[in-house]
Amino acid sequence: MSTPMRILVVDDDHFYQEFCTEILGEEGYEVSVTHSAERALEMMAENTYEIMIADLVMPGLGGLDLMERARQINPQMDVIIMTGFASVDSAVHALKSGAADYLPKPVNPEELKITVKRTIELRHLFDENAELKNLLTLYETCQRVSLCLDLDRLYGLSLDAVLQALGGELGLELFREDGEWSIRAVRGMEEPEAGAAMKDLLADELREVPTRALTLESPSVSRPGAAAGLGVHSGLIMPIRVPQQLEGAIVIFRRRPAQAFDRMDLGTARFIAEQIHLSFENALKYVDSQRLVFIDDLTGLFNTRYMEISLQTEMKRARRFKSKLSVLFIDLDHFKNINDIHGHLVGSRMLVETGKVLKNCVREIDVVIRYGGDEFLVLLIETDRAAAEKVAERIRASIQNHEFRSGDDQVLHVTCCVGIATFPDDADTRAQLINLADKAMYRGKETTRNVVYAAADLP
Repeated sequence: MSTPMRILVVDDDHFYQEFCTEILGEEGYEVSVTHSAERALEMMAENTYEIMIADLVMPGLGGLDLMERARQINPQMDVIIMTGFASVDSAVHALKSGAADYLPKPVNPEELKITVKRTIELRHLFDENAELKNLLTLYETCQRVSLCLDLDRLYGLSLDAVLQALGGELGLELFREDGEWSIRAVRGMEEPEAGAAMKDLLADELREVPTRALTLESPSVSRPGAAAGLGVHSGLIMPIRVPQQLEGAIVIFRRRPAQAFDRMDLGTARFIAEQIHLSFENALKYVDSQRLVFIDDLTGLFNTRYMEISLQTEMKRARRFKSKLSVLFIDLDHFKNINDIHGHLVGSRMLVETGKVLKNCVREIDVVIRYGGDEFLVLLIETDRAAAEKVAERIRASIQNHEFRSGDDQVLHVTCCVGIATFPDDADTRAQLINLADKAMYRGKETTRNVVYAAADLP
């Protein structure tokens, strides 16, 4: 006998709690109810529910906010929004926010049954078709890599893509330049372990870079006497070659003997290797032909021309995959005083150093842009408002604590204001998103400075 589907009903109206319990209980579902979103989050932390039916308007946390918080606890849970304030706009907004379906009140019993059944059938369709899900994941992973033209970002991004597509637990990316090997990206290992692993690989599997992807049944990094001693049981090497420009390899590992890389993994690896190879070719061409067009001369960061292209691309991807995208607008406080007191040369050095601080505060997939003067923009990929606030605070604190130095080696300090806007929560166009992040930043300047301010908190 199969386990009944578990449904959580969240509604401050006692009638609808009893209504849903009775109607859905008759259909064989296990129904739990609560009157508040806050209590619902507690219940989700204790139990797993396949479906949540939530009222759109409740005291405290509303239905859409609850849905967003609930997804952080259980990303696989489907959400049906129910409300007495029904309109086309509210229905569209709920569905665009990620709801599986929408029910206007008063709810018809048959309509409730059909909506829940339809949601379950769609859920089973995806659960049963694991191959389709894997292909969709692989497609999204390859697309993300293929869109990257920044060679520095591509190193880590390609390693992450291979680990995600193949379920690897540890990995490193090695490249040879002027006869010398170096590590460009590493995951799941500390720096000394990665260095030892590179030594083992270069002495054995990478004495000559293979011509195509291959599996390692007994990786050198785990053999007796190995420098690394990683304790892995299976590995996979993916070579990367761009003639006369680039030679290297991505190497990933699995720890458990029962999950050794097999022929199916090898087929996936060879497919994604082609996409990564093309991405490196494109990135190298981009470096050669577009550096002056999209790179800021002073800081080496991207400029506003690249921002327009990147922001458009990432917003399209966020729409397609129903993900979030956050923009940080950063402005240094009282920067004019630095130029006036210490000179423009010192000010320029500070801008260059600020760019380095910003890049150290974000992930490789994120995009750091010099917007103009002492203003910077950061695109945080697949990042909601809560996560963006954490990154913004890290940036604010890092700049405040960083020791900048003048030409006479005098230590200088500076602070900044950071404004946050998130797509699609705050805005659904490029211009609106940047404008709101800018307004949020200026709101911080009008208050205390050295502060993070979100567009959602604007009056």
